Parts: sequence; structure tokens; C-alpha cells
Amino acid sequence: MTRETGMEPLIFYFFTGDLPMKSTNKLQASADSCTHKIRELHNGDLLLVASNFCQLQHLVLGHPKSPQEKITEDGISSYVKNFHNLRKLTLCCLSNLRDPGVLAVTQNCRHLTSLSLTSYRNMTDGALNVLSNYKSLKELQLTGIFMFTSFGLSKIGENCKGLLTVGLDFDSLDISLALKSIATNCHKLETLTLKFRSGDLRELSTLCSLICLHIKADNINNVDDEIINVSIANRNLKEFTFFNPFAPLGEVAAMAVINNYKTLEKFCIEAFNLSEPAVLCLIDCKNLNSVALNQFYSEGKSLAKLGQSGMLKLKEISVAFGSGIWDRNLEILIRANKGLEKISLQCCSGLSVRGFSAIVSYKNLQYLDISFTNIDNASLVAIENSASFLHHPSLVKFKSVRDMKVLSNFKALEYLNLDQCLFVSDKGLDFLAVGYSWLSDLSLASTRITNTGVSYLASCSVLRSLKIPYCRGVQGLDLVAITKSCCWLRYLVISHRFRDNEALVELKKQCCLTRLEIPKSWVAQITAATESMLTALLSFLSQ
Repeated sequence: MTRETGMEPLIFYFFTGDLPMKSTNKLQASADSCTHKIRELHNGDLLLVASNFCQLQHLVLGHPKSPQEKITEDGISSYVKNFHNLRKLTLCCLSNLRDPGVLAVTQNCRHLTSLSLTSYRNMTDGALNVLSNYKSLKELQLTGIFMFTSFGLSKIGENCKGLLTVGLDFDSLDISLALKSIATNCHKLETLTLKFRSGDLRELSTLCSLICLHIKADNINNVDDEIINVSIANRNLKEFTFFNPFAPLGEVAAMAVINNYKTLEKFCIEAFNLSEPAVLCLIDCKNLNSVALNQFYSEGKSLAKLGQSGMLKLKEISVAFGSGIWDRNLEILIRANKGLEKISLQCCSGLSVRGFSAIVSYKNLQYLDISFTNIDNASLVAIENSASFLHHPSLVKFKSVRDMKVLSNFKALEYLNLDQCLFVSDKGLDFLAVGYSWLSDLSLASTRITNTGVSYLASCSVLRSLKIPYCRGVQGLDLVAITKSCCWLRYLVISHRFRDNEALVELKKQCCLTRLEIPKSWVAQITAATESMLTALLSFLSQ
């Protein structure tokens, strides 16, 4: 947990093993004792904080990678009694939190403006009903698994009419009634973020105040008409993202968004259905700083013309899974935007050394995804030498690179993904662990490392997350050893073959959240078998 003080409102992060990287210089001497790794939070820990930070305004309690099972409902209720000045509250994966805990929060934290809840399996519609106590609530985020019903979600708009920001992230719940309630009652809503499988977007056309609309769907429903109506109703939209792998946005709907909002700052879609002329419409959006045209099939020079058009504010560009993205077009697009900080070229076909060389000119590049591409050693070294601030490269399944030492000039690494890379070796991990003191997140799935390589990672003192599924040379006991050596390691992904291994018991004692990853082929087989059984059952019942 950390405390940040100064001119900003007092903020307290209270969670296990995930101290914000490179923020330790903000800690005051009085809070130095709070920066160690807490194995498991208890009620007493909460009461200790409550008694010393009664003026707290922003509280973050819990983390998706560290579920807390020791904190009880009574502990949470007693905890919030001291926080009458709380403005922002984030509660994540506290397994014992139920409706009474939310009621205690609403009764004691009367000035709360922002509430975020993540994954509470025992929380029912009653928790949504008590939100009526919050007339001042401006921001609400609900993510994960709850016991809410579709009817219960409809109370969100009725109870909190002053909401400015809403985020709903559900795998199974139908959010149609929630959207209708929000559209009918929340007339000042500015930001709406949705991730869902089932929901009707038609009611969103009654909203006229949206500035940011982010949608990630997972169904076969075509919503082009709904998006067109939303674009007509909301004339001040500045950010628009839409991703649905089963029903990508159509060209007419995409062009409606582009043509209606010349002040767009962010436009991110799966561009499978977009033609060259449609992409060229983006030229008129002079304020764009983030563009994603994933799965775009280029047949001409539209990307090059975007670069030549003077989009000088562009910070992020993604053409992942694109085809026909030829070197010359990409080179012009990238080199015309010197301020780029994030580039994704994942699975792009048609690129060679010349296209990758364009990246060399970016001194401030922070994120780069060139997974599943044919980049060579020389190009990668050139990128390393120029992008001194690059902290998050994704290099999945590189075939042309032969030695891990080619990564030696990545001095600012915090996140590194080397899944399925043949050049990853135990010796290379020894080199990696010594050279990267800020490395916090490492993924090495399906590589040839062994226990020896894992033991070298003990030198990564701030490593928080390690993913090593499908690494056959790795055994259980060395995983336990590394969790003891890396005091911040809180999240470990390993293969399903460890399910009966004694190492799992030891890992739990270290309070390291461990996920067993099942091969996708198994998942497909299980799904097929389940569907077959259901078909047989329905056939039997129909008889």
C-alpha cells in the first residue's frame, strides 16, 4: 500500500504486491513502512489505516490479481465509518463483500463521486438499490461476475441520474434494460464504456451528451443502424471505439462517425469492412491522437496519404492483423508523425526491413507490438538504440531473431512478452534478469526454458507477474523459490499439468495468485462435448 501527499488530494493504494512502478519517489517518510509486501489483508489492517487517514479522499482496495478472503463484511463496515470525506472508492475482488457492505459505504461516505466494483459473486440487486443514497455519484464502474439481474441493472439510471461516466463489463448479463434506464435518466452522461455479449443499443440514440463511446461486443448482432443513430444524436463525440470480432462495424456506420465528428480525437475499430476511400475520410479529423484500423485490407495508398495529410497530433497507431500494409505506405505514415508513442503492427503481412526501419526515428516510443512479424536482428537492434523510453515491447513468436542478447539495449523495460520465441533460453534469462531492474511483467509461454532459467529470474526484484504455461522444462519447486525471492511477485500463470502438484499448496502459502492455463484444444473439445450432451438431452426431452 502507498500514500501520496502534496498538493493533490490524499490517495491511498491498499492492495497486495502491486505497487505502482516508478512511483516510490512520491512516498513520504511516514509511509515508508507501508511499502512492503502484505501477504494477506485482515480487518485489523483496514482499521489501522482508517484510524490514521481519516481525511482520505481516494481509496483503492484490492486487485484483480490478488483476491482478498480474510476481510469480512464487519471489517469493511467498520472501515468506512471513518471516511466521511471519501470521494473516490475502488473495491476489487473482496470475496466477502455483500449488499450490507455496500449499504455501509453509502451510509457513511455521503460525498462519494466515483465508485468502482469488480467481481462480487454474492452481491445482488440490493446493492444497486442502495445506490439511490448517492445523489452526488458521477462515475460508476461495474466489472466481472455478480448476482445482478437485468431488471436490477435498470435501477442504475433511476437511482443515479447525475452520472457522467458509466462502465459496464459483463460476460453473461443482458444490459438492454440498463442502457434504456441510463439513456432515459442520465441526461448529462459523457462517457459510456460497454463490454458485453447481450444487449440492445437502440436506446442510446436518445442520449445527446456523449463525448466518449467505447464498445466491445462478443455476439453476431449487426448494430450499424444503432451506431449511425448515435452518431446523429451526439454531435460532441470525441472518442469512439468499437470491437466485435463476429460482427465488425460496417463501412456506412464507420463513415457516419467520421463525417459527423471532425473533432474526433480517438477512432479505433476493426477495419475489415473499410475501403480505401473510407479510410481517407479520416484526413479531415485534424485532432486525432489515437487511430486503430485493425484487420484493414489495403489495396492502395490510403495509409500513406493519411501520413501526408498532416495529422500532427497522432500518438497511437494500430494496423494489427492488416494485409497489404506495404513498406512505403507505412514508412510515410509513421515518419510523418514524430510524436508517436504507441505502435501496433501485430501480424501485419507485407512488411520487410524497410518498413520496420521507419520505427527507428521515434525517440519517445513507449509501446511496440511487432509480434508474428518477420523483423530481423538488425532492425530490432536499431529500434532498441533509438527508442530509449520503450518499456513495453511485445515480440511473440519471432522467427528471425536468434539470440536474447539482441534485447540488451532495451534499458527501460517494464513489460516484456516473448511467448513462443525459439531464441528464449536459460542463459538468456540470466542475462535478462541482470540487465532489467524495472522488469515487472514477463511472459514466456511455450518456450524452452527450464528450472535453471526460472531460478535466474530471482534477480528481478520488482517482478510482479510471470506467465510460463506450456514450458515443459519447468517444475514446481523452483516456482515456489522464485516467489520467495521476488517479494512483489503476485501473479503466476502455469500449465494445467501442475493441478495436483504440491507446489500449488506452497504457492498459496506465499499468497501468490496462480492460474492454471488449459490448452485451447482442450477447451474446444470440452465445449464440443457439452454441446453434444445438450443436443442429446433436448432431443430426449422432446420425445
